[in-house]
Amino acid sequence: MQHRIFLVPPHGDPEDGRVHWERRHGDLFTATPGLLGYRQNRPVAEEWARGTARFCSETWFADRDAERRAYSSAYYRDVVTADEMSFLDRDAAWSAAVVAGSGEPDPAGGVRVLWFDDYPPPGARWHPLELSRPVPPPGRGTRVYTALVAEAAEALSLTRGAEGAALVCRPVTFAEPSPKWSPR
Repeated sequence: MQHRIFLVPPHGDPEDGRVHWERRHGDLFTATPGLLGYRQNRPVAEEWARGTARFCSETWFADRDAERRAYSSAYYRDVVTADEMSFLDRDAAWSAAVVAGSGEPDPAGGVRVLWFDDYPPPGARWHPLELSRPVPPPGRGTRVYTALVAEAAEALSLTRGAEGAALVCRPVTFAEPSPKWSPR
């Protein structure tokens, strides 16, 4: 399974981009050929208000070749890329393949914290994901740690002072084509 995580800053008005991403982009993206799973990690309102929110998503393909074919398809090039250019700063995009990780509980219904650094703060049950390349500054290392908490306030208290190395979000999973697929 090829699992990848993306972080992309907004292009243009962040609020317009957020609304478009949440209401339209997911439906367009899930028609990408060969896609097995797609999750948007939607930053909570406080992240957008403090100006640290980034568009964060995850994809799953059968393998790296299926992912390459998808991103070189006419549909992705003509439809998805054109859509993304309207609200994402694609030139500043970062992504990494998830090469190993521990079993995170299903994030549906909770608040997810993504900690883009080698050393997460105490106070949560963290699940490490090993990445194929270093996380973007101000993060460090080749791990992202994830934790699920019940409330946004609790999640925000974990990330206070993180200066962009963390993201508090509500995960929304779009594509789940078979019972065999697992977003972990």
